[in-house]
Amino acid sequence: MVEVKAIQITGPRRAEIIEVDMPKLAPGDVRVKLQKTCLCGSDIPFFAYDQQALADQGKRNFSGHIDYSNESVYPLAPGLSLHECVGVVTESKSGKLKEGDFVLALPFHQYGFFEYLTLPDSRIFKLPDSSLSKEEMLLCQPLGTLLYGFRMMPNLEGQTVAVVGQGPIGLLFNALLKRSGASTVIGVDRFRNRLDVGAALGADESICLEDGPSVDVMSKLTNGAMADIVIEAVGHGELALDTSIDLVRQEGTILAFGVVDTEYVDRFPLGKAFYKNLTIKNTVGAKDEGDFLAAADMIANREVDLKPLITHTLPFEEAQRAYELFVDREDGAIKVVIDFE
Repeated sequence: MVEVKAIQITGPRRAEIIEVDMPKLAPGDVRVKLQKTCLCGSDIPFFAYDQQALADQGKRNFSGHIDYSNESVYPLAPGLSLHECVGVVTESKSGKLKEGDFVLALPFHQYGFFEYLTLPDSRIFKLPDSSLSKEEMLLCQPLGTLLYGFRMMPNLEGQTVAVVGQGPIGLLFNALLKRSGASTVIGVDRFRNRLDVGAALGADESICLEDGPSVDVMSKLTNGAMADIVIEAVGHGELALDTSIDLVRQEGTILAFGVVDTEYVDRFPLGKAFYKNLTIKNTVGAKDEGDFLAAADMIANREVDLKPLITHTLPFEEAQRAYELFVDREDGAIKVVIDFE
């Protein structure tokens, strides 16, 4: 068997390079040599959380990919966690794709941290030719998930939209909202450098959570009306949905986009949402080829400029450091690219 390199999380905040057997190609399969990849917020729990402690406490996160029934949870399965991947086809048993094609690859369940991915052709999408960098084209994966999420949104024409969280996803929302007719986009975050990037990508106003209660600032910015729509782009256990409910107007809409990996239980402000008569929509699981290819065309045609999101690039051999930069938001990190070339 041919062996290839992979990343395996062997303990809390510890990512190691290992070697694994390369799977055989079945009919319809395609093998992709990865070139550029990016870390995503949904990759954070695998690296940053103490999964053994969660298991010992009878808890778990919402990843769905960790076997908590074992006495020892670590090491996690090889390849967790990465899913924003572009590369070149090296072998193909598909009539749709050929060797040399530059493609977006969608791993199953975030098992993507391998030198080579072997996937059915339904998970591989040929990307358009472009003079833009591979790093920029890579962003068609997260941008495609936003296009999927936009289907859940009400009419944006003339609306005031707040985006809670100005990380990679929130910044991508900024870039799309004005194109979709929103009159005012308000970025909300606790990091000023991200709010600065948010302004470059389309936010008209910003609320820094360090400056005081966000509700007061939102009321001032909107003359007491509050936001028509609030997009929650933080996720995890940070309870940003609570803030979103505070910032939206009576009978407004919340789009819950951030990946939740902890239970809200009785902490979720259901009563407040109920009496504001809110519409709350969730979006997860984008996998439609059309969304990703539409996003790729937008980037290739320079309809959106996403370069400001890409702040760091590290080689595959420095995956540990890449995780640390991204998880801890060190050095102004927003999008951390891992370069397999």
